[in-house]
Amino acid sequence: MPDRPKEPKAVDLGGLVGKEINFEVRTAETKDERESRLRREEAEDAHRRRISLVVLVFVMAMVTIAFLVSSYIAATGDPKSGLTEKAMNVITAIVAAGVGFITGKGSK
Repeated sequence: MPDRPKEPKAVDLGGLVGKEINFEVRTAETKDERESRLRREEAEDAHRRRISLVVLVFVMAMVTIAFLVSSYIAATGDPKSGLTEKAMNVITAIVAAGVGFITGKGSK
């Protein structure tokens, strides 16, 4: 069996300077600090979820309005104006995006 040194080897941390390595020496988190950090992170997550919900509702409202207006134009519009064809293209795009969204959600 090889002889083991009784004292641990010293590591030259100065040799690592400039190699995109960061060292931080700090004390362990106290229970109060950990609870405070967790409460703050939970509040930030709740805020992000609220923002995502507001954005989703806004986008869905805009898509619904576009779908309804396009349906109305397609049903009552004058075929000679060309608006009915454009309205059908919008409806097709909305339906295709909805199907893609639903199938994408199901594959995760």
